Amino acid sequence: MEIDPMIAYCGVNCAVCPDYTQGKCPDCRETLWGDDPCMPVRCCREKGIDACGQCGAFPCADMAEFYQESEEHKEAYRRMLLLRKE
Repeated sequence: MEIDPMIAYCGVNCAVCPDYTQGKCPDCRETLWGDDPCMPVRCCREKGIDACGQCGAFPCADMAEFYQESEEHKEAYRRMLLLRKE
């Protein structure tokens, strides 16, 4: 499955994410990040996968709390669950 470029590695829809729209979070699919990417970007890139939902350990302990922080993050979790079913 091809991942929409506005869906971050963690599953968040960047188009409606306040952190992204306010410039606090870069486009993780396009940004090189240097040596300090956020955890989901680093992990997915190390594993050669396009999204957390493609990982055999999903949802990992590192991301479980993230997916409970807000409605947007809960939606990201549901999006990643759908990705697992494909």
